[in-house]
Amino acid sequence: MPIPLQDGWLYGPVDSRRYGRSLGVNPLPVDRKLCSLDCLYCQYGFTKAQEAAGRAELPGLDELKAAFEQEFSRLAAANDLPDRITVAGNGEPSLHPDFLEMSRALCASRDRHFPGASIGLLCNSMHLNRQDVVEAINGFYDEPAMKLEWGTAECFAAMNRVPASRFKALLSGLEKINRFVVQSLFMHSPHGDNSTNQEVSLWIEHLNHFREHIVRVELYSLDRPPADAAEATRLSVEELASIADRVSANGFEVEIY
Repeated sequence: MPIPLQDGWLYGPVDSRRYGRSLGVNPLPVDRKLCSLDCLYCQYGFTKAQEAAGRAELPGLDELKAAFEQEFSRLAAANDLPDRITVAGNGEPSLHPDFLEMSRALCASRDRHFPGASIGLLCNSMHLNRQDVVEAINGFYDEPAMKLEWGTAECFAAMNRVPASRFKALLSGLEKINRFVVQSLFMHSPHGDNSTNQEVSLWIEHLNHFREHIVRVELYSLDRPPADAAEATRLSVEELASIADRVSANGFEVEIY
């Protein structure tokens, strides 16, 4: 069964296996998932309405600014300082129409209250055709984690339930991001298995293409119940380690979570 949605604009801090003490930011609706992908493995379940959201559903820019100041001030006073602020939430955060200005405000509040914390982003890489999204990622995020976990357009379409034609645009968009962490979830599936030798080989070709942009590669498999348990099953530790060995052999820093 998928996990519950985040019920606020800020959540945590929580202890993250990847990021230490992490404070989450959710610039999305609190009552439904808003995403441009419909991944078979998503911990929040299936996407019921891709990309469509009225402004009334979303936190406004002024509301987010006020929330940052209020919560960051409270945490600083309690000496509960995060190692990292992670923008993620109930879907794809770059869908927020004020993503650039929100990111700018977040960075300013971080600088005032806990300048030692890094700012990260979990991004599905689908909206890099928007200049404001590219400007925000390059300007305000210490470690943007960009999704890249497929070798072929066919696997991309099967895993994420979107048209295969969008894969080329995703790859083109990543060219615009100066430095990023690659986030890659590998899974077994009867229809969209990205762990096959062919898919991994072609995926590594993409890594090599973006070599000058990549900080490191983060690999993981299913950790929570997926949207479709019949279509998405986890890799063993040994299988994931084998993929990591191939990434490392190509000269990339790689971490398994």
